[in-house]
Amino acid sequence: MEPFIQMTNVSKIYGVGDAQVGALKRLSLSIHRGEFAAIIGHSGSGKSTLMNLLGCLDFPTQGEYLLDGKPVAGLSDRQLSHIRNEQIGFVFQSFYLIPSLSALENVELPLLYRGIAREERRRMAMDSLCQVGLETRQHHRPAEMSGGQQQRVAIARAIAARPPLLLADEPTGNLDSQSGQDIMRILQQLHTEGHTIILITHDEDIAQSAARIIRVQDGKIAEDISTSRSA
Repeated sequence: MEPFIQMTNVSKIYGVGDAQVGALKRLSLSIHRGEFAAIIGHSGSGKSTLMNLLGCLDFPTQGEYLLDGKPVAGLSDRQLSHIRNEQIGFVFQSFYLIPSLSALENVELPLLYRGIAREERRRMAMDSLCQVGLETRQHHRPAEMSGGQQQRVAIARAIAARPPLLLADEPTGNLDSQSGQDIMRILQQLHTEGHTIILITHDEDIAQSAARIIRVQDGKIAEDISTSRSA
């Protein structure tokens, strides 16, 4: 089966001349549909750069990136925006919720931008809030919710349009341990429902929630192992 994500000899270089810094160095990576992979590394390891490339937020300096069999290089801003809207759901350490909107309205917003009719987007948003256990909080604004609840709203927003790929960048970084565990249980459930999930983290314990751990060091993959959850 063709990989959903295929990176071949990808490098990312910042700066010019003597000031050049290689964030990624001829990195190759394949991820199939339905996988739950954790990319782990310390600050400066290259994991955040890798996340930006995977999410089509940046381009490699060298090498090839195929998403769902299609090359990303050379696409227009409009085409990249379409890919991010249709193919990828993003969850970040900071929740990026709009304070003046309710949970339901925050989840609805990307669907509005996609031109989905009001009744349909309301149904899709409610389905997503139910999926993360927040149907009773639909009318609450972010300030009226805990950090863990806000992150669940952010996950609901990311999955409302049912993108095949979910990129979660340090999703538990701003949460207490119990809320973090709740978020990881939701991600595991989404994985069992068929989502491809890539988790970026520096936390060894959080990484163990994934079925595959990809350790990045000095811009290269230092280790790529399956965990007991892959059984």
